[in-house]
Amino acid sequence: MNIYQRVNEVRKEIAYIQKDKSVSTGGGSYKAVTHDAVTGMVRAPLIKHGIVIIPTLLWERSLPKDEGQKQFRHEAGYRFRFQNIDDKEDFFEVDTLAHAMDNADKSPGKALSYATKYAILKVFNIETGEDEESRFGTEEFDVLPHLDAILACQSMSDLKTTYEKSYKLAEDIKNKDAMKAIIAAKDKTKSIINEKTKDRLENEMAGQA
Repeated sequence: MNIYQRVNEVRKEIAYIQKDKSVSTGGGSYKAVTHDAVTGMVRAPLIKHGIVIIPTLLWERSLPKDEGQKQFRHEAGYRFRFQNIDDKEDFFEVDTLAHAMDNADKSPGKALSYATKYAILKVFNIETGEDEESRFGTEEFDVLPHLDAILACQSMSDLKTTYEKSYKLAEDIKNKDAMKAIIAAKDKTKSIINEKTKDRLENEMAGQA
């Protein structure tokens, strides 16, 4: 079999992966499927049908933390080769982007895990929802990057713009879990910004006294 036929055989064996992790947003939570769940599910079929997935880093950058921000943002582009192990000339490649937030040195690994997970899910057309509505929403909308963006906002204007854009995307596909998580992240960030503003004003008033 060529690489496309082998991919199709894997698709026949795996149609659905249950969301296995509850992710906290600091006021709410949403269900997600993890990298380990995805790679663990496809490992045996990949071996059986002779497919190797080879990642290549195309580019990466780490953005410095803004004042008051606790996490670094790491962005990267990857190319994944789906290789027929019996014919080195028989393969196809998929490019994907990913980013991750972390307060230490784990963000590059997180970004690679994120990109690997979604390359596999999309190539093999694997569903990850708990019911028809949430499966549709998960397939079309990944909430995690939106939560990261909302939690990274440093001003009310940025928060308003980021929140409205993310919420509308989730609302359009009727992903209620994502909508709740986005609201919770917005409320948490709003509280942090208000507290910082209050402290700054108090410091300014103390300096003028």
